[in-house]
Amino acid sequence: SPGGNHVAVGGGSPSEKGGVEVFSWPAGKPVAKTDGHDDSVRSVVWQNDARFLSASIDREIKLWDLRKEANCVLTLKGHSRSVDALCLVKNGKTLVSSGVDQSVRVWDMESAKLVHSLNQHIKPVHALAVRPGEDGLPMVASAAGDRTIRFWQPTIGRMVRYIRLESEPLNIAWTSDGARILAACLDGHVRVIDPVEVTVTQDLPAIDGWAYAIAIHPKDRSVAVGGTSGQIRRIELLAVTGTSAIR
Repeated sequence: SPGGNHVAVGGGSPSEKGGVEVFSWPAGKPVAKTDGHDDSVRSVVWQNDARFLSASIDREIKLWDLRKEANCVLTLKGHSRSVDALCLVKNGKTLVSSGVDQSVRVWDMESAKLVHSLNQHIKPVHALAVRPGEDGLPMVASAAGDRTIRFWQPTIGRMVRYIRLESEPLNIAWTSDGARILAACLDGHVRVIDPVEVTVTQDLPAIDGWAYAIAIHPKDRSVAVGGTSGQIRRIELLAVTGTSAIR
């Protein structure tokens, strides 16, 4: 959660039910549990310290409120297939969602209405990431099975630019300064991308097999990459030489 007091974990049983469990942090004690989805939850994002959203294979997005015994206070319907990724911009007033229906959708959280349906991807969209420290219009990146990462200004429904990679990006994360975006890819590599020039500045082998989880340290230049067979590797990006070390 934004205040760092809770962690929300989504999951469920495919084709049966899905929900979110909320724990206190760092104690890890159970706080609340939801079970309102008809299929597994694929993504969870906090709107504020009391409210969070969940996206499910059942094609629905739900808003939950801890102050109301973790009851569902809003359901958003618009995707035709599984919703796999969520992110929030404009202080939680705008929601961006994506999924297997190949679309990126933009929602006004105050009116609970769908405002933009962006359909430039031609295969399922796996991941979304908001560019940090952005002045002016917010920017969101999306990674999809068509091997592209696309850059959007979601509040005006505009695609700014895109890049096609050699391998399918399964997850993405921005550096803390927003100067680069990193993609964990199907071939186990991490690709470092300049979002302005839309070029790959580094191509780094990380793990054997699929790389589908990535996290960037907020202060130094280290990156954690996770993937198949329980692999986790730490990569240290060296800005001056353009090389890397793996631990």
